[in-house]
Amino acid sequence: MSSTEKLRPFVFFCVCIASLGAFNNGMNTSALNIPGDVLTTCPGQPFGVKTYYPNSPLPQCIPMSSWVLGAATGMFAVGGLLGCLVASWMAARFGRRDSMLMMNVTFFIGAILLSLSTEPGQFAVGRIFVGIGSGFMTVVISMYISEISPPKYRGALGSCLQLFLTIGILIIQLIGLGLSTAVGWRIVVIITVAPAIIQMICLPFCARSPRWLISKNRIDEARVQLMRLRHGDVQEEFSDMILSLTQGANEPKKSASGEPGDKDSFEDVPAVESNNMAAGGEKSLSLRQIFGIRVLLILTLKMMVVHMSSQLTGINAVMYYSTTIFQGAFGDTAKYVTIGSSGLNIVMTIIALGLVDRLGRKILLVVSAYGMTVWSVLMTVGVAKDIPALQVVSIYFFIAAYAIGLGVIPFVINAEVFPTYAVSSSSSIALVVNWLCNFIIGLIFPALMDACGAYVFLIFTGISAVCGTFILLFIPETKQKSIEELGRELGWASIRLEDYI
Repeated sequence: MSSTEKLRPFVFFCVCIASLGAFNNGMNTSALNIPGDVLTTCPGQPFGVKTYYPNSPLPQCIPMSSWVLGAATGMFAVGGLLGCLVASWMAARFGRRDSMLMMNVTFFIGAILLSLSTEPGQFAVGRIFVGIGSGFMTVVISMYISEISPPKYRGALGSCLQLFLTIGILIIQLIGLGLSTAVGWRIVVIITVAPAIIQMICLPFCARSPRWLISKNRIDEARVQLMRLRHGDVQEEFSDMILSLTQGANEPKKSASGEPGDKDSFEDVPAVESNNMAAGGEKSLSLRQIFGIRVLLILTLKMMVVHMSSQLTGINAVMYYSTTIFQGAFGDTAKYVTIGSSGLNIVMTIIALGLVDRLGRKILLVVSAYGMTVWSVLMTVGVAKDIPALQVVSIYFFIAAYAIGLGVIPFVINAEVFPTYAVSSSSSIALVVNWLCNFIIGLIFPALMDACGAYVFLIFTGISAVCGTFILLFIPETKQKSIEELGRELGWASIRLEDYI
């Protein structure tokens, strides 16, 4: 039986535990969306008046103007940028699993600072710390899942990152409904440490990435970890990993008998001398070195555009301000309509999880981008003509179009198209671009909305159409292909690192 025919439950366990980092990201993204008013206005007091809890030095609120609150909240994206920047080095130095374990400390620091905040500055620093952890996790989780998953299931398992993120958003919004009080908002921000605690307890039981172990010349450990992650014969897959990571050959090799074995063993694995690994295994390219290799430079630029597309098409503008949009039509019940949109996001992400390995990454990206193009036009009509039903339908379908493609696929495909020695740096820069665009949209959208009014979403219409066309023309399909196969197709399998280092 092939090692990739059947998914081992242990692989799913490892994916879920790793994805708790994305769950934490989602919780911190939306922790204060619903209880935001009680954060800035003390109960029974006019805005700007600060009152204190009985027998406590902590204020019941932190008065902040809309601009200050937006800037402080936006520090989350700044932290995300910083997390992406350190992710490459830490993932290469300490490994994917162990670096995730270490970086959970940032969620604890951030939660403590936020829950004990007395001034806007302390609140902003807390948001930076939880942002660092969130940005780091978005880079490393996608790497880890891609490297432990069988090719047949890699797309669906990679989609778990976005699924857990959307579930985190919905759960914290539901919690926020019951904790929209002067005490409750502090409880909301400290609750976010729960997934970090669970992840820290469970990660030591998860497998390390076999590819990372091979890159560190820990061949025997890599064999053991791969056998934990696969059913049946693993000889061919392990040989392919060795050959790819040592830049050894362009063709995959079979076992000595020419056929896969019939048990979990390595008796017939082609010999790969340790000195070969010593020569090439430790190398991990910096971003400057990647930009010096034409094929990797082109791939990196393409992935940067894909990640830009996931943000500049306007999803966060809609998600951040959907409550404001809905309030004009639904009044006080707008927050429940907003929660409905978060639930829809989860449903569509689950659907994408089922489709990504059937239809492929590219077609879902194209459908997503062009779908957002259509629904942003209808959203503009609904807002401009004051048609509440069209507003709700358009926003819901806009979110659905995003969730099925641009919300999921960038994290999957980015970790698939690069060799192990380049994936850390390339993933980091792609996610830096993602978080930077996230920050830019959050910063400028209120001003754009004031300037353009109902027609602001036409900006996203144009961007979505351009992004869809770019993806259609230039992004490769990676469905159910091993990383080694993709290397041969994309042109990096024959790269000799010694020529560039």
